[in-house]
Amino acid sequence: MAMDYKQLAQGTLTGGADTLYTVPGATQAIIKSMMFVNYTGVGQTLKVTQGGAADANTILPQQTLDAGEMFAWENDPITLDAADDIRAVGGAAASITYTIWGAEVT
Repeated sequence: MAMDYKQLAQGTLTGGADTLYTVPGATQAIIKSMMFVNYTGVGQTLKVTQGGAADANTILPQQTLDAGEMFAWENDPITLDAADDIRAVGGAAASITYTIWGAEVT
């Protein structure tokens, strides 16, 4: 069993429901931290889910990131199986960036 700790995903939310990271086949993943940054001049909403976009999948309820504010998720690790994903819904397109760090186990 090999564990590869690395940056798993990085990008900018589109304003819709975005899949940020999907675990590759024959792999498990451990999400250690996530960072979201609102780099616009106005407040933007953010909601994060695991394994689907439904309210039942919410791991970070909708909140508002003020202009220039960042949010860091550094709670207990999140474990994912192959094909599981992390998704987010942000406010306006191209307003919130994200980075996810963790480990993939093969």
